[in-house]
Amino acid sequence: MKIEQAEIYIAPAGNRRAVLLELTTDNGVTGIGEAGVAYGIGAEAGAEMLRGMVKRHVLGRDPARIGAIWNDIYDLSFWTRNGGTISYAALSAIDHALWDIKGKALGAPIFDLLGGQMWERLPVYANGWWLGCDTPEEFARAGRAAVSRGFSGLKFYPLGLADPVTVIRHPTRRTLDARLIPLVCDRVAALREAVGPETEIMLDFGGGLTTDQVLRICRRIEHLDVLFIEEPVDPSCLGALAKVAAGTSIPLAAGERYYGRAQFHRLLESQAADILQPDICNTGGFMEARAIAAMAEVHNARIAPHNYGSTLATAIAVQLGACIPNFMVLEYFPDYDKEPAYFEVLENPLEPGVRTGHMPVPSAPGLGVALNRAALQPHLYGSDRA
Repeated sequence: MKIEQAEIYIAPAGNRRAVLLELTTDNGVTGIGEAGVAYGIGAEAGAEMLRGMVKRHVLGRDPARIGAIWNDIYDLSFWTRNGGTISYAALSAIDHALWDIKGKALGAPIFDLLGGQMWERLPVYANGWWLGCDTPEEFARAGRAAVSRGFSGLKFYPLGLADPVTVIRHPTRRTLDARLIPLVCDRVAALREAVGPETEIMLDFGGGLTTDQVLRICRRIEHLDVLFIEEPVDPSCLGALAKVAAGTSIPLAAGERYYGRAQFHRLLESQAADILQPDICNTGGFMEARAIAAMAEVHNARIAPHNYGSTLATAIAVQLGACIPNFMVLEYFPDYDKEPAYFEVLENPLEPGVRTGHMPVPSAPGLGVALNRAALQPHLYGSDRA
């Protein structure tokens, strides 16, 4: 087989702008992937980086040679060395699509090609259940409603303030008005009282506070049995992360804004994070994420994949979670399809199959999902042929 065609889409669905790739071989086998820049700023940059990589290093190649293609892109694209979001997101999408082609060609799901299935279904925690909440009482009501839908784990952003553009606004200049700290703590306390001791609560600080403020908040909520705090400080500040870890009994999680095995190696060496959150759509793809999971296992850490993209991103994360022994839990937005202007990018998303807080693992070849081309066609960014 040879890769004959590539199509890239920017799909502005709901609160996200998903950058999607479809590769087609000369015998008609297709593979799909997603570049993990669906939120924040960077969709066009990701799509253009992806298009350049595909045109230079992918078209005309044998899709079975995934490692050779991956390393050629890494070695010859310049910005991939010690790379960041845009370069690694583009590289990830290519990796996904190549593995999808290989799985379809061999008649096997990707997890079978990465060591075989370890989990029949994957536990998920709910995010996004808090939309529209501000007061502690509103968080409590929304939390009870989410638990009544079968979720045993809830994550939210206690530092967040409502924002009409970004949905939620994280603290700026690494500080929070000290008058808001009681509100932050009251939100967590109200949610814990509402959902009881058996529901896991996870907090995302968005990397927005200085170390002293994070520790001040941690001391006030330690008794509330928080499962983990995600990105308590700026992800570039490993020393600050380690200082927070030393100053609180609450486990810390990080990884959404770390790229490739080298950056995760430094994170693990710091011994600051108990839970790693690689996003397989921006950390380099399946083999990088598999390597990160293996390193985490050596360091006695678990993997809770970050997942905030289209439903394709979810399907990709499920393939990874199904085959790693230290999988913990997968992020999931139960009301993603209610976002304004939402449309479905897949013909067969996995999300509707969630039951009692668990995501199904498909057994179909490759990723086990297919693009909804009719809906995506108006959002075609570029199409190239060998």
